Amino acid sequence: MTVPPSPLYYVAVSPGELNKEIEAGKFRPVYYFYGSEDFRIKEARRAVASKFLPKSQQSTNHTVLSASKDKLEDILNELSMIPMLGERQLFSITDIQALSEVQIKKILSLIDDKDPNRVVILTSPSARTPRKTTKLFKYLAQQTTAIEFARLKGDSVRRRINKMLTDNKITIDKEALDMIVELAGGDLGGMLSEVGKLIDYVGEGGNISRAEVASVSSDYQAYKVFELADCAASGKYDKAMEVINFLLSRGEKLSSVLYWMGEHFVGLYLTQNRKSSGPGKRDMSWKYKGQLGRFDNDQLEGIIREISEADFDLKTSRINSERLTIEKLIFKICSGHQKKANV
Repeated sequence: MTVPPSPLYYVAVSPGELNKEIEAGKFRPVYYFYGSEDFRIKEARRAVASKFLPKSQQSTNHTVLSASKDKLEDILNELSMIPMLGERQLFSITDIQALSEVQIKKILSLIDDKDPNRVVILTSPSARTPRKTTKLFKYLAQQTTAIEFARLKGDSVRRRINKMLTDNKITIDKEALDMIVELAGGDLGGMLSEVGKLIDYVGEGGNISRAEVASVSSDYQAYKVFELADCAASGKYDKAMEVINFLLSRGEKLSSVLYWMGEHFVGLYLTQNRKSSGPGKRDMSWKYKGQLGRFDNDQLEGIIREISEADFDLKTSRINSERLTIEKLIFKICSGHQKKANV
């Protein structure tokens, strides 16, 4: 059944509340799914479809349309059609932010709040979701059941990982679990992919340590560079060189390591100063939260210059030994931090 309209009907609900409602067989006539986690939006759309439509009708009675690719008249025509089989219809309209408020009103005018057999899901991708202060977003939030799908936080990610591993009779060390959570950064789709690879790698009844995560993860170097920055922040030269040696032992080139280091410290600098990484680039500020405040701006600017100079030395062969280049760089970063700490 659909939830009957009421004065408080069009209010935002949480993803958890959505799950409880659809598990109980209750559905809203029109939803608006948005947020920073695209995978969770797709997952929620699939969940609504699986609960609202019989399995035999999930392909025939679920129509997916694009507000950015399909003509408005085609969308309106689809919404006006009677289902081929059964009674229920589900419509998913992606990129709804591509339409104007007037155009969206035309779509909503075809939705009967009292019809229990029709559900419409409007969605916006994370990169193009309207700001909450805009007139369009406020209109969508007022006229639909709006649900925000944000990145999962640490505890939620841990629960999902542990459930997947328990289902496959696999155990995991705490440090390895922390490493996966850090790498995922709340990205559910990425996390599921990495855990799936680990399950295949260790097999049923196996155990996952940090070594397995480093061996399998497609983004292990990001974790190691983060760890390297932590070592530098503490002035731990030997530990920092262990990280460098690990990356080089994995066949990574020194030029790649310098690139990742530069990218990390520039990102940390931008996040610390609340600056954007640039138009069209994914927000990665979550990645640096644990290191904010460990370096001041002068330190970060100096580290970025040192990395740039080391990269120049490497490319122009001003220093014959690559090993000497990286040792010199790490020593400068670590000793520079120690001097600041002693001031």
